[in-house]
Amino acid sequence: MLESLQFDGAPVLVTGGGQGIGRSTCEVLAELGALVIIVSKTEENVHQTEKLLADAGAACEGHVVDVSIKAEVDALAASVKKHHGHVKSIVNNAGTNFVKKLEELEEDDWHRIIGIDLSSVFYMCKAFLPMLRKARGGGSIINVASTFGIIGHPEMPVYCAAKGGVLSLTRQLAVDYGHENIRVNGVCPGATLSPRVKQYIDSGMVDGKIVEELALLNRLAECDEIANVIAFLASDAASYVHGASIVVDGGQTIH
Repeated sequence: MLESLQFDGAPVLVTGGGQGIGRSTCEVLAELGALVIIVSKTEENVHQTEKLLADAGAACEGHVVDVSIKAEVDALAASVKKHHGHVKSIVNNAGTNFVKKLEELEEDDWHRIIGIDLSSVFYMCKAFLPMLRKARGGGSIINVASTFGIIGHPEMPVYCAAKGGVLSLTRQLAVDYGHENIRVNGVCPGATLSPRVKQYIDSGMVDGKIVEELALLNRLAECDEIANVIAFLASDAASYVHGASIVVDGGQTIH
């Protein structure tokens, strides 16, 4: 079991790797011996994560990419193929959100969130499938969705729609690519103490106490608690986990 959690220098790519769950995922993967490919559209965040890993002696590289733009994803894939030839796993974690009721949404709002949270998953999976096929022991795709893609949430119509779409796409890709030994799974975090959630709480946009009470454990998740599940799914320790969407929410969705 412990050996199968090790990556032995295999390349693993994480979108949204510049902060929050993505950065924590990069840290956990680095500890497990992966060559971590950090992707974010914010240059400063890429450099910060890259420095964090490099200072710990980990192998890593950073790429500044807007994964909601297909041409940028294709260029990223070409670069990774040139330098590494394959990837063991990709973690589609990039995402964003804002709080607005349906009647307050502009068309641009809709397209922006769908682009980052859902279309990016399509672009990444399509671009990296050829390299996942070359992974020793099989490749793995992990799509980070949300409990709000399952149960919905007030004033988040486009976010809930996008994350619901991620879950459906995850199941469909599992049907198509399992026979090629490419595992496809989703992770559904509940309320997590990420920089974005901290900002919502600090600004008063969200009541922190109410958010904590959503979970039966009466607290928010730490980013590394989500990252540990993602890293497990990316590893060969999860070799028979396929087509699953694992809920990591402290019991939020069962009551």
